[in-house]
Amino acid sequence: MKTMVTMICLFLATINFTHAQEQSSSKDTQLVIVYLEDKSEITGELISENETEIVINSASLGLLTFQQSEVKRVVYLDGKGRMPNPNPTRYFIGQSAYTHEKGEGYYQNIYGLFNLVSYGITDRLSVIGGVELISLYSGNPILFANAKYGIPVAPKLNLAASVSYLTVAGSLTELSAGTINGLVTYGSKEHHLTVGTGYAFANGEIDSSGVLTIGGITRLNKRFALLTENYILTSGEEAIISGGVRYIAKKLTIDLMYFEGGFPAIDIVLKL
Repeated sequence: MKTMVTMICLFLATINFTHAQEQSSSKDTQLVIVYLEDKSEITGELISENETEIVINSASLGLLTFQQSEVKRVVYLDGKGRMPNPNPTRYFIGQSAYTHEKGEGYYQNIYGLFNLVSYGITDRLSVIGGVELISLYSGNPILFANAKYGIPVAPKLNLAASVSYLTVAGSLTELSAGTINGLVTYGSKEHHLTVGTGYAFANGEIDSSGVLTIGGITRLNKRFALLTENYILTSGEEAIISGGVRYIAKKLTIDLMYFEGGFPAIDIVLKL
């Protein structure tokens, strides 16, 4: 438990230090990437934007005006010109209270075996579906589902309720288990901390002992961020703590995690 407290304190200190550095070096100009319906993309300084058009100043092409009907989406870069965190809704396994925008999502592969797809039904409701490959080939696939509803209550404060469900299809022994969680996330999509609590259920019965979850991410630079994900049983002193690094590319992230006890973990996430 002391190790976990130390790790979380160091993580919070890193968040505050990195966020303060970014605020002090932020620019007044807003850089954007405009993705057009014809699949082209243009980077430039945002001059103006309204319901009908967007105007940007490209370093190579000069002043450009696009009708909103031509624009597929706009990505707003931070003060250092970096792409935003592609996966602010999740850590390694655990979730933040952030949800996808409507139509956004990701594909996650853990160890090459666990496959998950997440999708934003609306700006507030996200769903996840997944399957494990070895059990799929054996004829008794392990299936996973999750639904999360999130609400932004302040510029840096988000709340969410999450329900997860796990079952084994075609198994001779019935198995149905899951969790019900409430999540509170404070911070920006680049630097935030999430505290959650909830209960597990199995075969229709809810376990009386709860689980406290603490997770966080802080962006270090263009390519790397620090992660932590921790689980504490409220009925005792048992806890699972972890720390790791996230590699960030344009539409790809790779998480390398180390769980207490020497258990390493790796995943690859592709933004849809």
